[in-house]
Amino acid sequence: MVFKFYSNPFSQITKGFSKGLFVVGLLLIGFGTLVWVLKEVFAFVAAAIFMLAGAACCINAGRLYFSSRKSYQNNDDISAGRSDNVRIHSEPRQ
Repeated sequence: MVFKFYSNPFSQITKGFSKGLFVVGLLLIGFGTLVWVLKEVFAFVAAAIFMLAGAACCINAGRLYFSSRKSYQNNDDISAGRSDNVRIHSEPRQ
């Protein structure tokens, strides 16, 4: 179980956007398949456009989701938040 002391707002926004984009992609694929099955009612070209747009949405959603996971995993280092060239000096209390 991972306990986070802080949240990355950009990562959360990206994950939410990718989830919504994935749902839109699945809906477009579903509409495209429905149009393809009902060829008499709809044009075959519209079905291809829906299916391609849905596949593109799903692919982009996956890319966004996995890129946000990679950026989060890179921040899990032990030295996260520290820089090698920064030193903190404190004067002793008197």
